[in-house]
Amino acid sequence: MNEETSKTSKLPLWLIIFTTLAVMVSGFLLFPSNDGQRDRLLSILGTNNRGTLLNPVVVMADMPLTDQEGEAWLWQEQAPKWRLLLPFAGTCENACRDFLYTSRQVHIRLDKKTQRVKRVFLNLGAPLDDEMNAYLKREHPYLTVVRGDLAEFSALIGPTNAQWTIDNSRLFLVDQQGVAMMYYTPENDGSDLLGDLKHLIKYSPEL
Repeated sequence: MNEETSKTSKLPLWLIIFTTLAVMVSGFLLFPSNDGQRDRLLSILGTNNRGTLLNPVVVMADMPLTDQEGEAWLWQEQAPKWRLLLPFAGTCENACRDFLYTSRQVHIRLDKKTQRVKRVFLNLGAPLDDEMNAYLKREHPYLTVVRGDLAEFSALIGPTNAQWTIDNSRLFLVDQQGVAMMYYTPENDGSDLLGDLKHLIKYSPEL
């Protein structure tokens, strides 16, 4: 084997090593490990945002939550995924069910990237009745349902620009570290949410 053939045979290996290192470095640089880096990532992506950036961001781990069985549900113990969080209190009517439907359809349309996203239904009121439980199991079988305290959530989200209230529905986009960073109103449609998710998934590493 001459020298030229030897160099050619080694080329694919160097390409593989270079590509692997590039992916690792870009993942390190793009994954927001603090508020400053998160703001930087959003500023890079923000020119095409369809949702509204949450100001200030909210660390959801600061709020105690339980699952349907009453066991503690901790953000820091969940797999690192992008999450669509729908908080509600009282009766889940028009806007609430529209958000559930939209988020489900968007999740489906992510196709091969569906595993990067989870949907979370945050009940801030009384335990769900039989009709609501049946509805969720029938229409949204892969939805995570958790329960929290209305006053605690209001205290967290109140200082932000989301203007969330019991009668003013919002869908929140939570990053892979459990930080709510963007929100959507009933005026946003599914294409808005889908576009933002695709953009953020593209520029964030899969952990």
